[in-house]
Amino acid sequence: MRAPTKTPIGNGFNFTWTEFGLRVLAERLKEDGNAELEFYLANRDGDSLLHTAKVSLLSTNSVDSQIRKLKKKADNLPWDDILTQLADQIKTISRHGEKLLTIEPKDDDTLEADYLLQPLLYRNHPTVIFGDYGSLKSLMALAFAYVVQLPFTDNELGLTTANESIPCLYLDYEDEASSFRKRLSALERGFGNGVMPVLYMRMTGALSDTVEQLQRIISDRHIGLLIVDSLGPAARGNLNDTEPAIKYNDALRQLGITSLTLAHTAKDQLTKKRTIFGSVFFTNIARAVWECKSIQEIGEDEAVISLRNAKANLSQLHPPLGYRFSFNNNTEITITKVDLQGTGLSGELPLAWQIKNLLRQGSLPMKEIAEMLDKGEDSVKTTLSRMARKEQVIKLPEHNWGLKQ
Repeated sequence: MRAPTKTPIGNGFNFTWTEFGLRVLAERLKEDGNAELEFYLANRDGDSLLHTAKVSLLSTNSVDSQIRKLKKKADNLPWDDILTQLADQIKTISRHGEKLLTIEPKDDDTLEADYLLQPLLYRNHPTVIFGDYGSLKSLMALAFAYVVQLPFTDNELGLTTANESIPCLYLDYEDEASSFRKRLSALERGFGNGVMPVLYMRMTGALSDTVEQLQRIISDRHIGLLIVDSLGPAARGNLNDTEPAIKYNDALRQLGITSLTLAHTAKDQLTKKRTIFGSVFFTNIARAVWECKSIQEIGEDEAVISLRNAKANLSQLHPPLGYRFSFNNNTEITITKVDLQGTGLSGELPLAWQIKNLLRQGSLPMKEIAEMLDKGEDSVKTTLSRMARKEQVIKLPEHNWGLKQ
């Protein structure tokens, strides 16, 4: 009995035994031998469906059960041998892993990062935005989807996107479709640049358990950006453990496209810095991490947010971004880029920027600079020394510091 011919198709493989006129479509292949199978027999009118099954091909009981069912439909075929070959083929495929590549340097290579949405999203890499509840990170992510998918190249957000439309898929673990639609409608009115539907899925299972379904959608709909809202329910388990972080990022790696994950905030007990809630691997494996903060007075119809680049693996850290959200009569949301200086989030600016803005009002001693900025004297002293070496500031008489003219 000859081995079947194997042909890739979509997210699976066709196995064909020409001597029997038999074809088996195998999809959602797993290392443990699990697969979804469709059996077809050839006839004059083409292939006719014989049987469908979700089978554990390494389980004797499961295989025996399928053989009995198949023999009732076509008892002239050697089903024991066929399923044995099928199990061996699927096990080999699922355990094969990635191909070994030989990488050669290229003369025109540079270290310049490739962006889907500059400066926020590296192309085909994972990015995380984390922030407290109410920081408006979900609305900001939806605005990114609008800009990327339209594409809105001449946008007021100061973001650079591709000239072609990049379809997006929004995975919602926290809300439901009608709320999502209302936010999208309000943003669309604010942008005023055309209606752009966004693919949406209300999610209940862990991302790692839905990879096969998402791969099919991504392939069929040519998805280029995946937004996950939010990390906790998408990763599942004890987020402080290593395993959920690794499984979650493995799932993103299998999907192989640009992703933006929204996450909540924790404070590192040692450094006192704000970080992504959960294992340090959520930060370590992400290629870019941004922190989102917002300020909004109770009853006000405006809010200001900051996006601070906390990690950038493929480029230098980018300066903070500031945006003002205006909620007009609960029907329209407009977003405009703002200078964080002069807002309640000016502390998110790099310390050197804060010192420059302060010294524009006149020279000051180092101690007063630290007090006015609510920063440690050591940090201010170190930053002033660095700025002096770059000839940005100069030390004046009476221990004052001023801007270099």
